[in-house]
Amino acid sequence: MSKNLRDILVGILLGDGSILKTGLNKASISFGQSAQKQTYFEKVYNSIAEENLNLNKAIYRDFTDFRYPGKTYSSLNFSSKPHEDLKPLADLFLDENNRKIVPSNISELLSPKSLAYWIMDDGQHVNRGGVTLCTDNFKHEEIERLQEVLQSKFDLKTTIHIKKGVQNTYERIYISKN
Repeated sequence: MSKNLRDILVGILLGDGSILKTGLNKASISFGQSAQKQTYFEKVYNSIAEENLNLNKAIYRDFTDFRYPGKTYSSLNFSSKPHEDLKPLADLFLDENNRKIVPSNISELLSPKSLAYWIMDDGQHVNRGGVTLCTDNFKHEEIERLQEVLQSKFDLKTTIHIKKGVQNTYERIYISKN
């Protein structure tokens, strides 16, 4: 796997991307975004396709989010064919129950390009300045690990903010505008 492809995949796996083990030696990725972020979605799709990772055709779909009955959303999604080059990433980003995790060696994996993709994928501009990274599905210890890497590797000042959602409470990383 090229460094460029790895950097892109690390960024999207910290965001909305998913990885799935598909056998002893292969894995596949899937990725989706709101149709409102079509330009970014196409950038990810084309960048990965240019790296010769065999991708299924992108799919457009409408759906209703169970948290907001009656409201319809549109999304774009794609997945890859199973590939042996993806298995090492699956081993890093999935625990023994196949739940997505933050790898213990994330400091080695997170590059400036990965960070850019992560922010484009799952970052939110904050009106008063700064960016929030949606880390809703990671454990507190994993979020602290990410926070430490952002500080030590990129000298970014961050705090963890607790948000109350419709179904649960979750934590997000806020990157200060300073």
